[in-house]
Amino acid sequence: MSELIARYIHDVTRRLPEKEREEIKRELEASIADMLPDNPSEQDVIDVLTNLGPPAKMAEQYRQKPRYLISPALFDTYIHVLKLVVPIVAGVLACIGVFGEIFSDSVSIGGVIGKIFGGAIEGALQAAFWVTLGFAVADYFGYNISDYALKQKPWTIDRLPPLPDQRQGVKISRPSAIVGMSLSVFFTALFVAMIVRGESFFVFTHNSVIISPFSQAALDRAIPYILLFGALGLVMNGLKLYWGRWTVPLCIANIVNNIVWVSVAITILHWPDLLDQEFIVWVSAFIDDADILLYITQGRVVLFFSAVFILAAMLDIGVSIWNTWRGNKEVTV
Repeated sequence: MSELIARYIHDVTRRLPEKEREEIKRELEASIADMLPDNPSEQDVIDVLTNLGPPAKMAEQYRQKPRYLISPALFDTYIHVLKLVVPIVAGVLACIGVFGEIFSDSVSIGGVIGKIFGGAIEGALQAAFWVTLGFAVADYFGYNISDYALKQKPWTIDRLPPLPDQRQGVKISRPSAIVGMSLSVFFTALFVAMIVRGESFFVFTHNSVIISPFSQAALDRAIPYILLFGALGLVMNGLKLYWGRWTVPLCIANIVNNIVWVSVAITILHWPDLLDQEFIVWVSAFIDDADILLYITQGRVVLFFSAVFILAAMLDIGVSIWNTWRGNKEVTV
Protein backbone atom coordinates (compact mmCIF):
# COMPACT_ATOMS: atom_id res chain seq x y z
CA MET A 1 0.00 0.00 0.00
CA SER A 2 1.41 3.36 -1.04
CA GLU A 3 2.03 6.09 1.52
CA LEU A 4 -0.64 8.35 -0.03
CA ILE A 5 -3.30 5.65 0.39
CA ALA A 6 -2.19 5.02 3.98
CA ARG A 7 -2.35 8.75 4.74
CA TYR A 8 -5.83 9.04 3.21
CA ILE A 9 -7.18 6.06 5.15
CA HIS A 10 -5.59 7.39 8.35
CA ASP A 11 -7.23 10.79 7.81
CA VAL A 12 -10.61 9.09 7.38
CA THR A 13 -10.40 6.61 10.24
CA ARG A 14 -9.01 9.06 12.82
CA ARG A 15 -12.37 10.86 12.70
CA LEU A 16 -14.29 7.69 13.60
CA PRO A 17 -14.78 5.72 16.83
CA GLU A 18 -11.73 3.61 17.62
CA LYS A 19 -13.63 0.31 17.65
CA GLU A 20 -14.77 0.87 14.04
CA ARG A 21 -11.44 1.93 12.55
CA GLU A 22 -9.92 -1.45 11.67
CA GLU A 23 -13.00 -2.68 9.82
CA ILE A 24 -13.42 0.59 7.91
CA LYS A 25 -9.71 0.59 7.12
CA ARG A 26 -10.03 -2.82 5.47
CA GLU A 27 -13.12 -1.71 3.53
CA LEU A 28 -11.39 1.40 2.25
CA GLU A 29 -8.27 -0.53 1.27
CA ALA A 30 -10.38 -2.96 -0.72
CA SER A 31 -12.43 -0.20 -2.38
CA ILE A 32 -9.36 1.79 -3.39
CA ALA A 33 -7.63 -1.35 -4.69
CA ASP A 34 -10.66 -2.12 -6.90
CA MET A 35 -10.54 1.42 -8.34
CA LEU A 36 -6.85 1.22 -9.24
CA PRO A 37 -5.43 -0.45 -12.36
CA ASP A 38 -2.80 -3.15 -12.21
CA ASN A 39 0.62 -1.76 -11.30
CA PRO A 40 -0.76 1.72 -10.63
CA SER A 41 1.44 4.78 -10.91
CA GLU A 42 1.54 7.55 -8.32
CA GLN A 43 -0.65 9.68 -10.57
CA ASP A 44 -3.25 6.89 -10.69
CA VAL A 45 -3.33 6.86 -6.90
CA ILE A 46 -3.67 10.65 -6.78
CA ASP A 47 -6.55 10.58 -9.28
CA VAL A 48 -8.44 7.91 -7.34
CA LEU A 49 -8.02 9.62 -3.96
CA THR A 50 -9.00 12.98 -5.43
CA ASN A 51 -12.17 11.47 -6.87
CA LEU A 52 -13.02 9.98 -3.46
CA GLY A 53 -13.07 13.50 -2.05
CA PRO A 54 -12.16 15.04 1.31
CA PRO A 55 -11.53 12.48 4.07
CA ALA A 56 -13.90 14.41 6.36
CA LYS A 57 -16.85 13.77 4.04
CA MET A 58 -15.77 10.19 3.48
CA ALA A 59 -15.72 9.64 7.25
CA GLU A 60 -19.28 10.90 7.56
CA GLN A 61 -20.44 8.18 5.16
CA TYR A 62 -19.13 5.57 7.60
CA ARG A 63 -20.38 7.22 10.77
CA GLN A 64 -23.02 5.07 12.47
CA LYS A 65 -24.18 7.43 15.22
CA PRO A 66 -25.54 10.81 14.12
CA ARG A 67 -24.60 14.02 15.90
CA TYR A 68 -27.57 16.07 16.95
CA LEU A 69 -27.03 19.70 17.86
CA ILE A 70 -24.32 20.26 15.22
CA SER A 71 -24.65 18.28 12.00
CA PRO A 72 -21.83 16.00 10.76
CA ALA A 73 -21.07 18.42 7.94
CA LEU A 74 -20.27 21.18 10.43
CA PHE A 75 -18.99 19.21 13.40
CA ASP A 76 -15.28 19.07 12.53
CA THR A 77 -15.22 22.80 11.77
CA TYR A 78 -17.14 23.45 14.99
CA ILE A 79 -14.59 21.51 17.08
CA HIS A 80 -11.72 23.32 15.35
CA VAL A 81 -13.20 26.75 16.09
CA LEU A 82 -14.04 25.70 19.65
CA LYS A 83 -10.44 24.63 20.33
CA LEU A 84 -9.21 27.93 18.94
CA VAL A 85 -11.65 30.35 20.58
CA VAL A 86 -12.16 28.85 24.06
CA PRO A 87 -8.50 29.02 25.23
CA ILE A 88 -8.10 32.57 23.89
CA VAL A 89 -11.22 33.95 25.58
CA ALA A 90 -10.48 32.04 28.81
CA GLY A 91 -6.93 33.40 28.89
CA VAL A 92 -8.00 36.98 28.17
CA LEU A 93 -10.65 37.02 30.91
CA ALA A 94 -8.26 35.37 33.37
CA CYS A 95 -5.62 38.03 32.68
CA ILE A 96 -8.18 40.83 33.03
CA GLY A 97 -9.26 39.46 36.40
CA VAL A 98 -5.68 39.04 37.61
CA PHE A 99 -4.59 42.55 36.67
CA GLY A 100 -7.71 43.93 38.32
CA GLU A 101 -6.80 42.06 41.50
CA ILE A 102 -3.13 43.14 41.40
CA PHE A 103 -3.98 46.83 41.16
CA SER A 104 -6.70 46.68 43.80
CA ASP A 105 -6.22 48.12 47.28
CA SER A 106 -5.80 44.70 48.87
CA VAL A 107 -4.19 41.89 46.93
CA SER A 108 -3.36 38.34 48.00
CA ILE A 109 -2.21 35.21 46.25
CA GLY A 110 -5.51 33.54 47.10
CA GLY A 111 -7.42 36.36 45.42
CA VAL A 112 -5.16 36.18 42.37
CA ILE A 113 -5.61 32.42 42.02
CA GLY A 114 -9.37 32.85 42.45
CA LYS A 115 -9.44 35.46 39.68
CA ILE A 116 -7.42 33.19 37.40
CA PHE A 117 -9.73 30.20 37.76
CA GLY A 118 -12.89 32.31 37.88
CA GLY A 119 -12.00 34.28 34.77
CA ALA A 120 -10.82 31.19 32.89
CA ILE A 121 -13.97 29.19 33.69
CA GLU A 122 -16.26 32.10 32.85
CA GLY A 123 -14.42 32.77 29.59
CA ALA A 124 -14.47 29.11 28.57
CA LEU A 125 -18.19 28.78 29.25
CA GLN A 126 -19.04 32.03 27.48
CA ALA A 127 -16.93 31.15 24.43
CA ALA A 128 -18.30 27.59 24.24
CA PHE A 129 -21.88 28.88 24.52
CA TRP A 130 -21.62 31.53 21.80
CA VAL A 131 -19.64 29.34 19.40
CA THR A 132 -22.12 26.49 19.85
CA LEU A 133 -25.07 28.85 19.41
CA GLY A 134 -23.55 30.34 16.26
CA PHE A 135 -22.97 26.95 14.66
CA ALA A 136 -26.40 25.67 15.71
CA VAL A 137 -28.08 28.70 14.11
CA ALA A 138 -25.97 28.33 10.96
CA ASP A 139 -26.85 24.65 10.78
CA TYR A 140 -30.56 25.32 11.35
CA PHE A 141 -30.71 27.81 8.47
CA GLY A 142 -28.69 25.55 6.20
CA TYR A 143 -25.51 27.61 6.05
CA ASN A 144 -22.80 24.98 5.66
CA ILE A 145 -19.56 26.61 6.75
CA SER A 146 -17.53 23.53 5.87
CA ASP A 147 -18.85 23.42 2.30
CA TYR A 148 -18.22 27.15 1.96
CA ALA A 149 -14.63 26.68 3.08
CA LEU A 150 -14.16 23.81 0.64
CA LYS A 151 -15.53 25.91 -2.23
CA GLN A 152 -13.14 28.69 -1.37
CA LYS A 153 -10.19 26.28 -1.16
CA PRO A 154 -10.79 22.94 -2.94
CA TRP A 155 -9.44 19.83 -1.25
CA THR A 156 -6.25 18.45 -2.76
CA ILE A 157 -4.11 15.43 -2.00
CA ASP A 158 -1.32 17.53 -0.50
CA ARG A 159 -3.62 18.45 2.42
CA LEU A 160 -3.43 14.92 3.81
CA PRO A 161 -1.78 14.84 7.25
CA PRO A 162 1.38 12.77 7.68
CA LEU A 163 1.18 9.35 9.23
CA PRO A 164 1.71 9.33 13.02
CA ASP A 165 5.28 8.49 13.96
CA GLN A 166 5.24 6.10 16.92
CA ARG A 167 8.97 5.55 16.93
CA GLN A 168 9.78 8.84 18.64
CA GLY A 169 8.22 8.07 22.02
CA VAL A 170 5.12 9.15 23.91
CA LYS A 171 3.68 12.35 22.53
CA ILE A 172 3.59 15.54 24.62
CA SER A 173 0.64 17.88 24.25
CA ARG A 174 1.96 21.03 22.60
CA PRO A 175 -0.87 23.23 23.95
CA SER A 176 0.02 22.11 27.49
CA ALA A 177 3.67 23.02 26.88
CA ILE A 178 2.65 26.45 25.59
CA VAL A 179 0.37 26.97 28.60
CA GLY A 180 3.22 25.89 30.89
CA MET A 181 5.59 28.43 29.32
CA SER A 182 2.97 31.18 29.65
CA LEU A 183 2.25 30.34 33.30
CA SER A 184 5.97 30.26 34.13
CA VAL A 185 6.43 33.78 32.81
CA PHE A 186 3.15 35.05 34.24
CA PHE A 187 3.54 33.77 37.81
CA THR A 188 7.21 34.74 37.95
CA ALA A 189 6.35 38.30 36.96
CA LEU A 190 3.38 38.31 39.35
CA PHE A 191 5.34 37.11 42.40
CA VAL A 192 8.27 39.44 41.77
CA ALA A 193 5.91 42.39 41.27
CA MET A 194 4.06 41.58 44.50
CA ILE A 195 7.32 41.35 46.46
CA VAL A 196 8.66 44.61 45.05
CA ARG A 197 5.38 46.35 45.86
CA GLY A 198 5.34 44.86 49.36
CA GLU A 199 2.07 43.02 48.77
CA SER A 200 1.16 40.06 50.96
CA PHE A 201 0.86 36.57 49.53
CA PHE A 202 -1.32 35.20 52.32
CA VAL A 203 -2.84 37.52 54.89
CA PHE A 204 -4.29 37.13 58.35
CA THR A 205 -6.08 39.78 60.39
CA HIS A 206 -5.20 40.39 64.04
CA ASN A 207 -6.64 43.40 65.90
CA SER A 208 -7.51 45.01 62.54
CA VAL A 209 -3.86 44.58 61.46
CA ILE A 210 -3.07 42.62 58.30
CA ILE A 211 -0.33 40.08 58.98
CA SER A 212 1.73 38.25 56.36
CA PRO A 213 3.31 34.91 57.32
CA PHE A 214 6.51 35.68 55.39
CA SER A 215 9.00 38.37 56.32
CA GLN A 216 9.73 41.04 53.73
CA ALA A 217 13.48 40.46 54.09
CA ALA A 218 13.09 36.78 53.20
CA LEU A 219 10.81 37.61 50.28
CA ASP A 220 13.31 40.15 48.92
CA ARG A 221 16.08 37.57 49.19
CA ALA A 222 13.88 35.02 47.40
CA ILE A 223 13.51 37.09 44.20
CA PRO A 224 16.55 35.52 42.43
CA TYR A 225 15.25 32.05 43.30
CA ILE A 226 11.78 32.91 41.99
CA LEU A 227 13.41 34.05 38.75
CA LEU A 228 15.31 30.74 38.70
CA PHE A 229 12.06 28.78 39.12
CA GLY A 230 10.48 30.76 36.29
CA ALA A 231 13.47 30.18 34.03
CA LEU A 232 13.45 26.45 34.79
CA GLY A 233 9.76 26.23 33.98
CA LEU A 234 10.19 28.21 30.79
CA VAL A 235 13.15 26.13 29.59
CA MET A 236 11.57 22.79 30.53
CA ASN A 237 8.29 23.54 28.75
CA GLY A 238 10.26 24.95 25.82
CA LEU A 239 12.12 21.65 25.52
CA LYS A 240 8.80 19.78 25.64
CA LEU A 241 7.47 22.02 22.87
CA TYR A 242 10.65 21.53 20.81
CA TRP A 243 10.83 17.75 21.05
CA GLY A 244 7.10 17.11 21.23
CA ARG A 245 7.70 13.62 22.62
CA TRP A 246 9.35 12.05 25.63
CA THR A 247 12.96 11.20 24.83
CA VAL A 248 15.93 10.21 26.99
CA PRO A 249 17.53 13.70 26.86
CA LEU A 250 14.20 15.31 27.79
CA CYS A 251 13.73 12.85 30.66
CA ILE A 252 17.23 13.63 31.99
CA ALA A 253 16.52 17.37 31.72
CA ASN A 254 13.28 16.87 33.65
CA ILE A 255 15.08 14.93 36.41
CA VAL A 256 17.69 17.68 36.75
CA ASN A 257 14.95 20.32 36.77
CA ASN A 258 13.08 18.58 39.60
CA ILE A 259 16.24 18.04 41.67
CA VAL A 260 17.21 21.71 41.32
CA TRP A 261 13.84 23.22 42.17
CA VAL A 262 13.10 20.92 45.12
CA SER A 263 16.59 21.50 46.55
CA VAL A 264 16.20 25.26 46.32
CA ALA A 265 12.67 25.15 47.74
CA ILE A 266 13.74 23.09 50.76
CA THR A 267 16.69 25.43 51.33
CA ILE A 268 14.31 28.41 51.40
CA LEU A 269 12.06 26.58 53.87
CA HIS A 270 14.99 26.37 56.29
CA TRP A 271 15.70 30.11 56.29
CA PRO A 272 15.47 31.22 59.93
CA ASP A 273 13.82 34.53 59.00
CA LEU A 274 11.34 33.07 56.54
CA LEU A 275 8.38 33.65 58.89
CA ASP A 276 7.45 37.17 59.95
CA GLN A 277 7.74 37.96 63.66
CA GLU A 278 4.23 39.44 63.76
CA PHE A 279 2.90 36.22 62.33
CA ILE A 280 4.70 34.19 65.01
CA VAL A 281 3.21 36.46 67.68
CA TRP A 282 -0.22 35.97 66.11
CA VAL A 283 0.23 32.19 66.23
CA SER A 284 1.45 32.41 69.83
CA ALA A 285 -1.93 33.92 70.79
CA PHE A 286 -3.38 30.45 70.25
CA ILE A 287 -0.42 28.44 71.63
CA ASP A 288 1.02 29.16 75.07
CA ASP A 289 4.09 26.91 74.99
CA ALA A 290 6.99 28.66 73.20
CA ASP A 291 8.75 25.36 72.49
CA ILE A 292 5.65 23.98 70.85
CA LEU A 293 5.33 27.18 68.84
CA LEU A 294 8.92 26.90 67.63
CA TYR A 295 8.39 23.22 66.84
CA ILE A 296 5.26 23.90 64.80
CA THR A 297 6.43 27.02 62.94
CA GLN A 298 9.94 25.84 62.15
CA GLY A 299 9.99 22.07 62.64
CA ARG A 300 6.90 20.11 61.70
CA VAL A 301 5.73 22.56 59.06
CA VAL A 302 9.13 22.59 57.36
CA LEU A 303 9.23 18.80 57.34
CA PHE A 304 5.68 18.58 56.01
CA PHE A 305 6.26 20.94 53.08
CA SER A 306 9.65 19.40 52.37
CA ALA A 307 7.98 16.01 52.13
CA VAL A 308 5.27 17.43 49.84
CA PHE A 309 7.88 19.00 47.53
CA ILE A 310 9.94 15.81 47.41
CA LEU A 311 6.85 13.69 46.71
CA ALA A 312 5.73 16.02 43.91
CA ALA A 313 9.20 15.91 42.35
CA MET A 314 9.36 12.11 42.62
CA LEU A 315 5.94 11.74 40.99
CA ASP A 316 6.91 14.03 38.11
CA ILE A 317 10.22 12.20 37.65
CA GLY A 318 8.42 8.85 37.79
CA VAL A 319 5.92 9.90 35.12
CA SER A 320 8.69 11.16 32.83
CA ILE A 321 10.69 7.94 33.26
CA TRP A 322 7.57 5.84 32.57
CA ASN A 323 6.73 7.81 29.42
CA THR A 324 10.32 7.60 28.18
CA TRP A 325 10.49 3.85 28.85
CA ARG A 326 7.14 3.33 27.14
CA GLY A 327 8.34 5.26 24.10
CA ASN A 328 11.57 3.27 23.89
CA LYS A 329 9.55 0.06 24.25
CA GLU A 330 7.53 1.06 21.19
CA VAL A 331 10.77 1.44 19.24
CA THR A 332 11.88 -2.10 20.02
CA VAL A 333 8.52 -3.70 19.27
